[in-house]
Amino acid sequence: MKVLLLNQFFHPDHSATAQIETDLALDLAAAGIEVTALAARGSYLGGDTLPARETWRGIEIHRLAATSLGKRTLAHRALDYGSFYVSATLELARLPRHDAVVALTTPPLIAAAGLVAKTFKRSRLVYWVQDLYPEVAVAFGALSPRSAATRAMQATSRQVLRASDRVVVLGEAMRDRAVEGGATPERVAVIPNWADGEAVKPLPHAENPLRAELAGGASCLVMYSGNIGRGHDVETLVGAARLLRDRADVSFLFLGEGAKRLELQLAARDLPNVRFGPYQPRERLAASLSAADLHLVSLSPGLVGLLEPSKLYGIMAAGRPALFVGPAATEVARTIEREGCGCVVANGDARGLADAITSLAGDAPTRDHMGRRGREALVARYDRRLATARFRDLLLGLAHPDPA
Repeated sequence: MKVLLLNQFFHPDHSATAQIETDLALDLAAAGIEVTALAARGSYLGGDTLPARETWRGIEIHRLAATSLGKRTLAHRALDYGSFYVSATLELARLPRHDAVVALTTPPLIAAAGLVAKTFKRSRLVYWVQDLYPEVAVAFGALSPRSAATRAMQATSRQVLRASDRVVVLGEAMRDRAVEGGATPERVAVIPNWADGEAVKPLPHAENPLRAELAGGASCLVMYSGNIGRGHDVETLVGAARLLRDRADVSFLFLGEGAKRLELQLAARDLPNVRFGPYQPRERLAASLSAADLHLVSLSPGLVGLLEPSKLYGIMAAGRPALFVGPAATEVARTIEREGCGCVVANGDARGLADAITSLAGDAPTRDHMGRRGREALVARYDRRLATARFRDLLLGLAHPDPA
């Protein structure tokens, strides 16, 4: 079977979609599937130029010419998106047929380019939804609900959802939104994002080379690791840090980049208990995540079913409790409640978040219990190899449908 993966970013890029897609590519290749990845030559943050062609661990990587201005402004991002749309569509028309095209959502609705392969080469199209557009852009205020651009994107989204042979979503709320948007219910599969439980394992503080550096002398390190983007509620997080500013034993560390990082830095500029650092490379992730005592995850209100933070699964792999600030109907909140691996706090409830941190900071046995439950659940239900095996079976089912 031949599978083409379509996304703006791929290995060695550190963006979330690049990493999750790379995991899938490696596991599909290990299962004997021929994998080609179609991506841009630039990086998530802009500026880099990667080789146009590369064979890496059995995966053929085709990197296309496109602008690489990065995420500094919406205009820069739009130019990067537009140039990749054009290059990807032309490359899909040129390439030989693949049995299936798996299209992610960077840039938004790049799956529409996958319709070229479906229409003219009879490839099966799998739409792997990480976020739903244009609804996300409207929720962020980047698009007006009734603008011409929004209506055009809505029409394209409906066409892609209807035409896709399978639509893979991250949770039940997203499944409902995809069906509302035009997907056939029987074609929608829920496969949450994952973490690699072999690569990320709990590491005791005494054995962790990063603990002293990252904790900064605090006995309870509260960490936010990953993208600090438009969809994340940073106001509640910094509000809790402000309430705990006089607690010398509690320190907040934000590791990552994104559209809201500067806003967060400005809001916390007078807080001695808040520090910032860069994205952590994958090879340091086990030690980095394990260095924390508590982890923060957040999602802004109004985004239920439109996107899902995937950082929860790395936290579970590291065996640490997760404190989620966001709507209770999200897959993240449901998973935390179902697995008993942390706490859920409503948007805007900085006092509730501060109280949860205070309670758990002084209760190591409960932290350990939550962390163990998260790790056990990850291994049993959310591990990389379990999830990619479901993807493999889905793709093989499309290539060799049951005659019944």
